[in-house]
Amino acid sequence: MNAGLTGTMVWAIGAVGILLACWIVFKSIQSRREARQRIWAARVRSGHVPLEIPTVRGGLGDAPDTYPEWAKQRHDQIVVDEQPQIHIRYIDMFGKLNERTIQVEHLDLQKRTIVARGDSMDEPRLFPLEKIQVAKNVETGKTFNLGTWADAVRAARRRRATNEDNFDEAQFV
Repeated sequence: MNAGLTGTMVWAIGAVGILLACWIVFKSIQSRREARQRIWAARVRSGHVPLEIPTVRGGLGDAPDTYPEWAKQRHDQIVVDEQPQIHIRYIDMFGKLNERTIQVEHLDLQKRTIVARGDSMDEPRLFPLEKIQVAKNVETGKTFNLGTWADAVRAARRRRATNEDNFDEAQFV
């Protein structure tokens, strides 16, 4: 009877050991994924424009440090498009899933809403970011992350504001 109990205990300890090893592997993979996401978000906040989000050629002043030298010397840089035409799949106020192509007029970063005009309506309409499930760039047809786009718009606005402040100070010195 003792031999059977000892064998069962060995199997139980082995099973607990395997579960512990699986848990450690899962946590390490999860922490690496979170670190990658934090690094990516920090790059976007610092001014890096990922190519997945809607972009246009333009200028915000000085090029970010993440750009190569040849791109810093060009006057037309790739900047985030703050008013793209996008195709969204969203949940309306009645809880139904809808799809619509909209032209973004303004992204309200405080309320986390998009002010846009659709195909069939004249007045602007508000689309909360948390209600939008999928967003596709109409020009490229690729899906993009609205949170990353909102962070890139925030960084572009901040960069534009600091460049305007520097311009104003240089004007009066």
